[in-house]
Amino acid sequence: MMSRLFKLMFLLVISFQLSSCVESGLILDGNYSVYGTSDIIAGMSFPPFSNSEQINFTVTEIKKMAIDRIRTAVDWRNREPIQGTFYWDPMDVRMNTAKENNISVFLTIINLCPDWAQLSSGSDGACIIDESALQTFIEKLLERYDNIDKIQFGNEWESGAEDGTVYMDPNSIEKFVTYNNILYDTVQRLSPDTKVVLGGLTREYPIVEYFARNGSYPDFSGISLANGATVEDLEKKVDKIKTDYESKGIKQNIEYVFQNAKYDILDIHLYDDPENWPEYLTVIPDGKPVLVSEFGGPNSEFEKTSPDYQADRMEYYIDAIEALPIIEAYYFKLVESDSSYHKDSGLFFSNSIIKPARNAFAGRLRPMW
Repeated sequence: MMSRLFKLMFLLVISFQLSSCVESGLILDGNYSVYGTSDIIAGMSFPPFSNSEQINFTVTEIKKMAIDRIRTAVDWRNREPIQGTFYWDPMDVRMNTAKENNISVFLTIINLCPDWAQLSSGSDGACIIDESALQTFIEKLLERYDNIDKIQFGNEWESGAEDGTVYMDPNSIEKFVTYNNILYDTVQRLSPDTKVVLGGLTREYPIVEYFARNGSYPDFSGISLANGATVEDLEKKVDKIKTDYESKGIKQNIEYVFQNAKYDILDIHLYDDPENWPEYLTVIPDGKPVLVSEFGGPNSEFEKTSPDYQADRMEYYIDAIEALPIIEAYYFKLVESDSSYHKDSGLFFSNSIIKPARNAFAGRLRPMW
């Protein structure tokens, strides 16, 4: 399916067989990293970047697509396991490699801390952190690396898939805002060109605020269901989200964060149902730029996951991204992984063999000039 908004320019086509069922296709040559006519810059969220083999693979593959930005994470527990004793070597390799290859870094600080810096746990399990120690760690991070383009504290903090990272009750939400604002104030002092990103928000908030408020369910007609799932099952999921949302005061918590957190850019994650993404963005606050730090699919729990289906759906993902009022969009992710909920969303199989979705994705990039 051809894009409505642009066509590819200057393509170098290299055809070769990688396996009996997967073929390579377009290898892009030139500065291609933008979607649509509104200059939505494309990046890659959490590509493999942990060791030299992974780093070489990631740098090679994103350069083929002329993508010049990645989102990666730093885990304080690994960098300062003993108070005052820092272990930067693995982080140095990642950050220096990015700098040497002119790759922009969007850094997510995982919202967990070393045992010595954890004061307690909130009633919701949230990691409660020594604020002075957090500020010191952020200072060390910013003083060491001058190539952090964007930075955020926490990931999917309002829904939480990992112990200690959920901030849901009022006391924990206040702490989350405090930690975010420590980050913001420290960035303004030490690295004012770095942008502080709030998020990333999952779809829980917009699903309830838009669709439940309007008395309707999201449009699931574009999803080819699998594993025995039905549309009624998806609607029951929405009903449960709405029940949890109301019983746990999630609306009030999220709005508290919007009102009290200091940030430059708002971040949201979008998966599975691109037909609804424009509606999801209608309920988030105005006045700040928005980026999507994760988008993609399919959903391994209830959706078809065949390589050809994923490639077909990629066209809809990017159609939807192009229509959004956002500044950047990071695809999740380069290589599929069983450790991720969206484990089939990668552009490469776990053995690094290319998937058709990679070419569908790359084929929708256009020159920045």
